[in-house]
Amino acid sequence: MFHKEEIGKQIEALRKKCGVSTYKLEQKGIHPSLPSTIEKGKKGYSIDSLIKYLDAIDHKIKIEIK
Repeated sequence: MFHKEEIGKQIEALRKKCGVSTYKLEQKGIHPSLPSTIEKGKKGYSIDSLIKYLDAIDHKIKIEIK
């Protein structure tokens, strides 16, 4: 089972691996508080916000449903 904190750490590592700063995210229209909210695993963001964040770092995710 995944926890938001673990997922957030992986997403932060992915953003850094893609070479995208939080400043660049803001330039792409991401609200300044969203990266912290997602990366620290806090409550209060939607799946739409997560998708917008991932689009802003130019990363596509694969989802496998079993």
